[in-house]
Amino acid sequence: MNHKIRALIREKLPFAMPAAIAIRHRISMWRIRRLLKQGRDICIELGAGDKSGKGEWLTLDMTETCDIYWDLRRGIPFPNDSIKRIYSSHFFEHLSFNEAQQFLDECKRALVPDGKFSICVPNAKIYIDAYVKGNSLDAATFFGYEAAYNHTTRIDYVNYTAYMGGEHKYMFDEENIVFILKSKGFRNVRLRNFDPSVDLQERDFESIYAEAEK
Repeated sequence: MNHKIRALIREKLPFAMPAAIAIRHRISMWRIRRLLKQGRDICIELGAGDKSGKGEWLTLDMTETCDIYWDLRRGIPFPNDSIKRIYSSHFFEHLSFNEAQQFLDECKRALVPDGKFSICVPNAKIYIDAYVKGNSLDAATFFGYEAAYNHTTRIDYVNYTAYMGGEHKYMFDEENIVFILKSKGFRNVRLRNFDPSVDLQERDFESIYAEAEK
């Protein structure tokens, strides 16, 4: 469904979009029940955007391209102890601290015992260090989302990563991502290296990676 058709539906039939979303959620739940009956290992990528899964991975988001269409504000649509691996890339910075705390509880609930949680988030320290030390960052490299970059003075380095034009709600560095995962009861929490099988090469320069087990 293209954007013009969506806009027309919203204008003429404002009740239709929530109904369409409800139908998609029901279809997604049917797919999930079928997956669970197959008894296969389930690995999911949360907040995957406009992306379908590869190999063992299934993607979840509110896009038609994802394997499972789902509004993650409703939690993770899998039962307790059912998912082998959970991965997210540049998703948790869009949650407030309290929202992230609740969502990490959801992740831990859905993972099987010893299941692995892997996360990638932007490294706010890069931008804060540049501000504090008076260093310059290349705009083409570090400020790719032009709508969020005001470039008035160097403080906008911090504004960019902190708020992202209203998209971001929380900042991470290497120390606090480890602390947060430990505080939620995950085991064997550690920073990890870039993993080309799941992580995006084009975002490696600004990312922190961590992993843990339930």
